[in-house]
Amino acid sequence: MKDLCIEDNYLKEFDAVVESVKDDKFIVLNQTAFYPNAGGQPYDTGIMKTEDGKEYEVVFVGKFDEKISHEVDNKENPPLKENDNVHCTIDWDRRYKLMRMHTAAHILSRVLHQKTGAVTSGNQLGIDKSRIDFTLEDFDRDKIIECVKISNEIIAKKIPVKKSFITREEAFKLPGFAKVSPHLVKGFDTLRVVGIEGVDTQPCGGTHLDNIGEIGKIEFVKAENKGKNNRRVYYTVKE
Repeated sequence: MKDLCIEDNYLKEFDAVVESVKDDKFIVLNQTAFYPNAGGQPYDTGIMKTEDGKEYEVVFVGKFDEKISHEVDNKENPPLKENDNVHCTIDWDRRYKLMRMHTAAHILSRVLHQKTGAVTSGNQLGIDKSRIDFTLEDFDRDKIIECVKISNEIIAKKIPVKKSFITREEAFKLPGFAKVSPHLVKGFDTLRVVGIEGVDTQPCGGTHLDNIGEIGKIEFVKAENKGKNNRRVYYTVKE
């Protein structure tokens, strides 16, 4: 299976061939641009359309045994079959919102680290709001709000976002490579690196913008003290 998504985060439509079907609804394609649920980023949704015009709603996408599986809602249509040709369309509004949230998370995480020493331990992106989990001894809500303000000042600079593939060893030699919890990159010999010049360089397999200016503006929602140095900040993005 060819992963088109990792190559082009802005690909909205593509053609593919059904490689396998399980239980009439779990579809593996020869290539896909649908992002599977992973790394704190939710799966893509969208539509698969056959040559004769039948449409199948993609309701979940996951990666199992190194293959991306698309769960479709057959509704009143007969199940898709192996070797069917399909034209796929991603729900772009959903994907693009998640891309804005994701690139924003990289900037905010980096600013939190620079200003407070916080180390990111996890994140969960959402359509309405997203969260970042991090370790930090002192819980200071005002300091977090200040970090959001600084992040927005950086976003206003409209810096390009670069994506590349390098070895794990090379990645950790990069200047400014942010400190992340070791479990986030465990087991990877080659890393996809997302870089914002002068701001942040992180290993990440998710979808991202080509320019941070597309984020718009980060809005602080709330911060939580989860106990024993565990902190959480919720944010959203606005035009």
